Amino acid sequence: MDPITIPTSLVSVFGVTQPARVCDEDGNVLGYYTPRREATEADYDWAMNNITKEEIEASLASGPGRPLAEILADLRSKYGP
Repeated sequence: MDPITIPTSLVSVFGVTQPARVCDEDGNVLGYYTPRREATEADYDWAMNNITKEEIEASLASGPGRPLAEILADLRSKYGP
């Protein structure tokens, strides 16, 4: 992902706490901005109550996913170019 550097004068505009649409002056959506958020104690509590150690171990043992080229080839064979 390429970074976008904004001028210091606009930093306060990006001081939002919720995701927001980024639009040009004509109202056309250019993209979406999601502010960075640090994990909280509540996040850890949720994870510990909803994800079992067995699920974590299975995920770690499952290895990497399929290569993108293989996935794209499967999609093309099912749905065309």
